[in-house]
Amino acid sequence: MPRSNPWYLTYLPRPDARLRLYCFACAGSGPSFFRGWPELLPPWIEVRAVRLPGRPGRHREAAFTDADQAVKGLLDGLAEELTGDYAFFGHSMGALLAYRMTRELLASKATLPRLLAGASWPPQGAPTSSMPDPADDDADFAASCRRLGGVPDEMFDDPAILGLTLPLLRADFALCHSYTYDPAPPLPLPVVALNGSEDSVIPPHLMTTWQEQSEDFRGLRLYPGGHFFVHDHAQEVTALLTELLAPAVEG
Repeated sequence: MPRSNPWYLTYLPRPDARLRLYCFACAGSGPSFFRGWPELLPPWIEVRAVRLPGRPGRHREAAFTDADQAVKGLLDGLAEELTGDYAFFGHSMGALLAYRMTRELLASKATLPRLLAGASWPPQGAPTSSMPDPADDDADFAASCRRLGGVPDEMFDDPAILGLTLPLLRADFALCHSYTYDPAPPLPLPVVALNGSEDSVIPPHLMTTWQEQSEDFRGLRLYPGGHFFVHDHAQEVTALLTELLAPAVEG
């Protein structure tokens, strides 16, 4: 597996791909969230699973705790790669980062993604009451993370694993809590929103605000399930992305 850039992993390198899809995972997760995606996508798309500090391969680096800091770090690390045909997909915290990066790229007059796909996070921000509070003590914070789902129950029953995982979760949720929304004109690129129809963390009605963020809104797509619907519907989600991205590379 080549390590061409510390900021992402390519589980299935496709040097001849016509478009690069940068995928941003949710809080507490990392590149492995998208490990199976390359085989679900056509050969003209290369998946680059974004790897933030604090994840495997970058354990020695402190995880980001601030959204502005994270976006700056990502742009500094990826600036030379964000040219030509590329797209962003982000889930939950990952959608926050992908959205903010797109806004910064627009402000700097850089090449914009061909598509911004935001899942399970509204541009105006998630309700803080729906997220674990990183200021809580270990017991309360772990309990909140367990209720949120997305992390195997076995982790919470193993003190050694929990001790390694909680600091990363705390950092990620501190990042989420730090996010502030700045109203801005619609983006001049296609945007699509995705969510679970039974998401209790980000209720579907909150996701409709994505429509205000694009001159070319491609709709809110709902899938059966909750906040982590992406796990269960990877095939459908990648099929949608393929459909929406195909015009970008035609001709």
